[in-house]
Amino acid sequence: MELKREVQNENNLAQLLYKKEDKFSKLISALVLLSLIAGIETTLLLYSAEQKGMDVLNGVLMSEMGVMGFIMMTIAMGSLGLFFTFMVQTLIVILLALVLKEKPVNIKGIMKSVVNAGILIVIGSGVNAIIALLVSAKETTFTSLALLVHDHNSALHTFMAEFELFYIASLIVFSLSLEKVAKLKRKNAVIITLIIALISLVFHMLTVTSGTYLK
Repeated sequence: MELKREVQNENNLAQLLYKKEDKFSKLISALVLLSLIAGIETTLLLYSAEQKGMDVLNGVLMSEMGVMGFIMMTIAMGSLGLFFTFMVQTLIVILLALVLKEKPVNIKGIMKSVVNAGILIVIGSGVNAIIALLVSAKETTFTSLALLVHDHNSALHTFMAEFELFYIASLIVFSLSLEKVAKLKRKNAVIITLIIALISLVFHMLTVTSGTYLK
């Protein structure tokens, strides 16, 4: 009887571990899917920008790369860029949670929070890509305050682009998810969200200034 109970407990433990692994695999799959969608949106956005004579890919023209080369490069750039961002953001949040003495750290909840925020970011990118294809304005972000700045090459334009409707909404969702899903204290969730937003701002300012990415 005791042996039977022990075997049953081991089976329950195995099922629990498998279930946890399955949930992690679903989260990774969601991140990959969002990244692939973002890659396609990047292609549409950069294609529209190039057709309008905007400087994309550091001045490399689609005609020089070929259509397939352009598509493959931009999809890879958008997909890998967003997936890398997701993973780095997850790691940063885990480290910040440890620094803020959140114990235990709910890694699954943090990844879920990143996915929740990522959905809004991808939706926003899609909306901007569609608008970019439909209008003649030389702009890539139509849902941000960057529209108020006429000099697209200025640091102010890049800075104002961070005040984007879907991105701000994603930060709100991210903060709420950290609190409700990852079970972080509200104060810590807000602090982590603000730090992530600041890191994102600095990173985008650097990449756009260097010509690495079009914003």
